Amino acid sequence: MNNQLYIFRIICLLLAACSLTAAATTRIQGDVNGDGRVTISDVTSMIDLLIGNNDSYIDPQLDVDGDGSFNITDVSTLIDMLLTGNVPQVEPVKVEVNGVTFVMVPVQGGTFTMGASYDETEYARRNEYPPHEVTLSGYYISQTEVTWEQWLAVTEGDIAGFEGDLQGPVVNVNLFDCCRFVDKLTELTGKVFRMPTEAEWEFAARGGEGGVHLLFAGSNDADEVAWYYENSDGRPHTVATKLPNSLEIYDMSGNVLEWCQDFYYSYSYDPQVNPVGPESGYTNVVRGGGWDWECMSCRVTCRNSYDPNERANNLGFRIAMNM
Repeated sequence: MNNQLYIFRIICLLLAACSLTAAATTRIQGDVNGDGRVTISDVTSMIDLLIGNNDSYIDPQLDVDGDGSFNITDVSTLIDMLLTGNVPQVEPVKVEVNGVTFVMVPVQGGTFTMGASYDETEYARRNEYPPHEVTLSGYYISQTEVTWEQWLAVTEGDIAGFEGDLQGPVVNVNLFDCCRFVDKLTELTGKVFRMPTEAEWEFAARGGEGGVHLLFAGSNDADEVAWYYENSDGRPHTVATKLPNSLEIYDMSGNVLEWCQDFYYSYSYDPQVNPVGPESGYTNVVRGGGWDWECMSCRVTCRNSYDPNERANNLGFRIAMNM
């Protein structure tokens, strides 16, 4: 990697890391902790804030009863919501650019075991071990891989590699192309977009917290959810033509490989919170498998690494943003 590209890559990573800790893009009342859901931990956090008299700034999420103030009635209102099951849900965000829509699916924060389980040794590769605990804050991820229609709407005519299907996934993009795309999308919309981290990618592919552990994103049967070597007819396909996973996200197994923001690294047993990968490296994580890969390489835990300069006709991406 030459020095200019290396510096550009570091800048992209720093911007992405900053966005992970930035103020929430969209939250719901009662979500005091900012993890994209309302639970008893939000109640205890509200009580701690009341005891500490920390009411100089009224966060909209604290004013649960909507009276313009933050007090004990907000706590009791939130408890009632939890007891009755009348808890607000984060809705998908739709963003329009030049008449083209991006659908961002909410992934509520939670804890999961990342990596292959030890009963998957028949399929899993060494770099999918050891399984380890990861906790993530809530975020949004695009419902589909970025399509040519979306790419052209943002880049205003950059059609290098276009093969005629506007609803097909963008291919032949390297990581720097993707970084420039999310920067431009941020500029056009005022919302802070970024590349997903590897942990966010796997959590979303699994279906979030409480998602059933499946080999592929939404099924144990690759043909239901993935375009891969045996069924793709030697090409990428229109997005969202297979079944989605439980979060209504499409093509996280197969169709095209997807860039993640992380430099490639080896797993450890250590629990992690909102991991973003190492600060330096030579290759980046790609996930999901592609239309020309065998089905077992499209599993949700399967991981590979590519040079960030690489472009290929099976290599695309999806985007993320904070909740």
